[in-house]
Amino acid sequence: MYYLIGTDEAGYGPNLGPLAVTATLWRVEDDALSPETLFDALRPVVVTSPGRGKGLEVPIADSKKLHRHGTLEPLERGIFASLNALGLVTDEPVETASLCDLICGPEFAQERRSVIWHTPETEEKLPRDLPRARVAELGSALRETMEKTGVRLCGIRSELVFPRRFNDGVEAVDSKGVFLSDTTLILIVRFWNELLQNVRKKAEVRVFCDKHGGRNFYLPTLMDFFPALPFCVVEEGRAASEYVHYGERIDLRIRFQAKGEALLPVALASMVSKYLREISMDRFNAWWLSQIPGLTPTAGYPLDAKRFREEISEKMQELKIDWREMWRNR
Repeated sequence: MYYLIGTDEAGYGPNLGPLAVTATLWRVEDDALSPETLFDALRPVVVTSPGRGKGLEVPIADSKKLHRHGTLEPLERGIFASLNALGLVTDEPVETASLCDLICGPEFAQERRSVIWHTPETEEKLPRDLPRARVAELGSALRETMEKTGVRLCGIRSELVFPRRFNDGVEAVDSKGVFLSDTTLILIVRFWNELLQNVRKKAEVRVFCDKHGGRNFYLPTLMDFFPALPFCVVEEGRAASEYVHYGERIDLRIRFQAKGEALLPVALASMVSKYLREISMDRFNAWWLSQIPGLTPTAGYPLDAKRFREEISEKMQELKIDWREMWRNR
């Protein structure tokens, strides 16, 4: 038996909106199943093609492959099926703020509620594009398949970092990549602490992260977040950087590599991060449209963000909004 933690982010590059970082936790009973073969083990219910999202098929893949302009349905099939399999949602609608609190936890709930564009008027009922009656069906199909294969989804946790905290955090470490690593490690440590409390048998925890800012060396960061754990360097290079701690009861192996979305735990993390950012940007654009009728929405990426900034500048002054609440400086 071993545990898998997969992490991924959405919104690392934009100037507007939040950075979303997610970690998913899985338990694998059969040691013969490798992280690379989990997709095969969960077929035919889990699919990786957005074109096959019908019947009781649950799409889980890199969010870039699943997200379609104009609909969140492929993302919602995989995410709400997973949340239902965890027992966190039913086929009843969930408000945007409630979903964020459910996934992100209480630590920064006050921060999320204080965001200027998170008003009652910008709330919506979720899932938006997936028929709600399908949530329980898809969740049940996913849960039954996992039970048969000895693969279990144990948790989903995210961080939504809005511009003020993003700016403060990046400035504190003088590196956007280091800040991303720090935010990711916060989620990993939470799952690690839960496992330390609950796992009684000898086990291994394998963590997969994307490379952060193109960096190859992560040992100092790991030492900051796991000060009591001695790590051995397995490799450090352009392809991957991997570290391992051999514990008396639980071993911890952490790997930073490019294109980690090919692995099931990372793929679901990618989807959740993308979804949280998308629904937050929808609230962002809805709020600004209420302030400036006819304003063209933005996805927040640098080129269009500059256009958007120019168009809202006068209103920002009129409303006396600090740009640090709205604009990410890196």
